[in-house]
Amino acid sequence: MTGEHAGDSRCPLCGGRLQSGLATVPFFLPNTVVLIKGVPAEICSSCHEPYTTGQVTDRIVSLLKPLRALQAEILVLSYSAEPCPVEEALVSVGV
Repeated sequence: MTGEHAGDSRCPLCGGRLQSGLATVPFFLPNTVVLIKGVPAEICSSCHEPYTTGQVTDRIVSLLKPLRALQAEILVLSYSAEPCPVEEALVSVGV
């Protein structure tokens, strides 16, 4: 799901064409499942695997770090290109 593709616009898993779009990506933390909606990605038209840039991946990691200690079963976040304080992110999901 993460990393730079080789620039040939082909999925490294199945060979399908990659197209720019927004993906909903699940993450499985020790106590929580987190869905992040609206993640900018290159998405395979065949297998639908999303590929993100390093910058997008870094943003996702920063969103996930404070959530590791929560005891919620499922959280749904919206990806935002604008950095926001952790407290605002947690309030937006009702924690």
